[in-house]
Amino acid sequence: MSSDCRNGLTHKAISVRMHGHPCLCRVYTPIMTKQTLVHELRSNVAGACACQNARETSRKITRLYDELLQPAGIKTTQFTLLAAISLQDDATLTDLAKVLGMDRTTLSRNLRPLERDGLIEMSAEGYRRARSASITEQGTTVMETALPLWRAAQETLKKRLGNDTWNRFRTDLSEVRKRL
Repeated sequence: MSSDCRNGLTHKAISVRMHGHPCLCRVYTPIMTKQTLVHELRSNVAGACACQNARETSRKITRLYDELLQPAGIKTTQFTLLAAISLQDDATLTDLAKVLGMDRTTLSRNLRPLERDGLIEMSAEGYRRARSASITEQGTTVMETALPLWRAAQETLKKRLGNDTWNRFRTDLSEVRKRL
């Protein structure tokens, strides 16, 4: 990042990646004092940042699901992975990552504890080094225990939100996912 000051504006060149490609952005912002920055953050960022709001909401929902899934010995992230693996039936990790909306490296890292605990099996590298995951008998047993707990988490969230908000929430999330 480089910085250049002219006419009360600061110019910064920031290197970012957009759609997987490097991009150099020039950002012009007013020179701010700490007081101006705090004011700007309070009036325009705090509570208005879509990313921060989505992450905070996600953490709260995840906590609820994790708490209710605890008797099954898994977290909601693991439940989601086990469900996707069960539904995909020997899909490659690349296909699984696409379905889950995550990169393959993150998926591989998140699958390691499931493999270690005997809940999934990873295939050997096959054609084009493609690997796949399949649920084990032990994984199926865990999912049989977890599924009613997951249903309870869904119902708890639905009750807290109310039917109208619940339906709008699901519809809006789906629409946001499609547009991103």
